[in-house]
Amino acid sequence: MSTQLKVVMFTDQVGSTRNMALRTPAEIKQVARAQDDLTAEVVKRCRGTILKDTGDGHLIVFSACSDAVRCGHLLQRRVAERNGAQSNERLRFELHVGIDFGEAVVLADGDLRGNTANLAARVCNACPAGEVYFTEKVARELNPREAHVEKVEVEPEKLKGVDAQVNIYRLTEWLGPVESAPNPFIWRAGITNPEDFFDREKEQRLLRAYLHGRQNCQIVGPRRIGKTSLLLHVEHSAAEWEPSATVAYLDLQDPRCYTLSGWLALAARGFGWTPAPANLADFAERAEQMLTDGRRPILCLDDFEHLRTHRDEFTQDFFMTLRACGQRGLSIVTASQRQLHELTDTNDPTSPFYNTFPLRRLGPFAREDAQDFLNHYRPGIPPFNTEERAAILDSARGKDSNKYHPLALQVSCFHVLEAQQDGDGLATALRRTSDDMNEHLPGGF
Repeated sequence: MSTQLKVVMFTDQVGSTRNMALRTPAEIKQVARAQDDLTAEVVKRCRGTILKDTGDGHLIVFSACSDAVRCGHLLQRRVAERNGAQSNERLRFELHVGIDFGEAVVLADGDLRGNTANLAARVCNACPAGEVYFTEKVARELNPREAHVEKVEVEPEKLKGVDAQVNIYRLTEWLGPVESAPNPFIWRAGITNPEDFFDREKEQRLLRAYLHGRQNCQIVGPRRIGKTSLLLHVEHSAAEWEPSATVAYLDLQDPRCYTLSGWLALAARGFGWTPAPANLADFAERAEQMLTDGRRPILCLDDFEHLRTHRDEFTQDFFMTLRACGQRGLSIVTASQRQLHELTDTNDPTSPFYNTFPLRRLGPFAREDAQDFLNHYRPGIPPFNTEERAAILDSARGKDSNKYHPLALQVSCFHVLEAQQDGDGLATALRRTSDDMNEHLPGGF
């Protein structure tokens, strides 16, 4: 037996005793099966767990209030749709739905006891057919972009046994997604969806200013700090910053970038050139033609270190060509773990190329940014509760206690959300987070 925070829902069939007297035994079984199947399907879609069949309804638990209210909305909608398709009135049924949020005593067999479970049952009893009722504690957890609610007056006798004054609300409109959204937290590759990209506002402003002035920029930071995601965000957002911009993003770890011909082919694909340039002079000519046509070419070179490992392909001529293109208006943004001048020999004649790149370092999040990341609204994704937020922040805190690694935030959020859905518990999620972080950053962060 343990005490846990739970979102508890009770459903109950309206007028079940009266309806059973009117139905034949076969109809009673048919309605019961339909109610069970419909409820099970909707609860699964809303990341809930059915704890018990109460005979005329169900006891259900969720990790997030938004999932519970979404489930209530979808249940009532599906019941109404089913009733509309039934010509036999005796095969129709309606539901009461009541939800509360708080501490509940979880028994060894999984059943619940305590005020939260009792209040959810009372709210269910007070709920009219077809509605979704819930307590103020639930209402406070809902995002106004997902749900419109209003306070309702409930007759005291319908809440008998409830000691304190309880405010009850009803769902007037569900605005959020009906289906569960896929897990949005990504860490095994760069973030490609601009809507999933978070923060780095200072870096975005700086890059926007540099690119507007047709300048270059080097992004420097440790492994897995988010350099690739930032460059991909430039690729997706540059046209909003500069309507005439066209971005070619090249991952220099791609084996096709190990040769000059492969590099030219990928650059051509990014800029929309057909056919690919035959040589460096052709590349420079194409870039200049874009500028003449009123277009702004921007070249993003990710993992720049890998370019320097193929010196036989990328010679002084290559770097001098890029430098000359930059002087004519081509903007270049690089990402690397070390500054560009450190990636060459002291007497390397290509040094003038590196001298044209102002530096922007990329580091971990400040605590305020990390908290904003956790509180950020993500459609269809339940918000993290207080205990989960504290645990995620603790798992993402680096050696500097005031800084939080963005990769650790992504990994921890991913596993906590998966644990919510699978019922594995917070401790399991944190253990999986630790295992993944040790794999990706074995030296710590």
